[in-house]
Amino acid sequence: MILGTGIDIIEIDRIQKAVEKWDDSFLNHVLTAVEIENGKKFKFPYRHYAGRFAAKEAIFKAAGIPNLSWHDVTILNDREGKPYCQFNNIEFKNRIHISISHSRDYAVASAIVEG
Repeated sequence: MILGTGIDIIEIDRIQKAVEKWDDSFLNHVLTAVEIENGKKFKFPYRHYAGRFAAKEAIFKAAGIPNLSWHDVTILNDREGKPYCQFNNIEFKNRIHISISHSRDYAVASAIVEG
């Protein structure tokens, strides 16, 4: 049964400008250390960072958990490259399906909470 859905879209250059303005403090605020390190493996890391940002926003909308913070959620990829959500320091028993995509200019993500 679907308990919640969320979607988010963001301009990749908005993430890039935030990093350029606030250095790593922006990345450290919205992403976990693992997400930042994974992004550094890409030729264009801002697409990766924007996708993670959008995925977290979509999860926040879908999960409906008050006061969920950026570091409560880590977005990882399985062996086949499919993104999945890992919760940190909180217990969440429902399953979350996420999808992330990006073009040259935008990153979009959707989240579905299944119970």
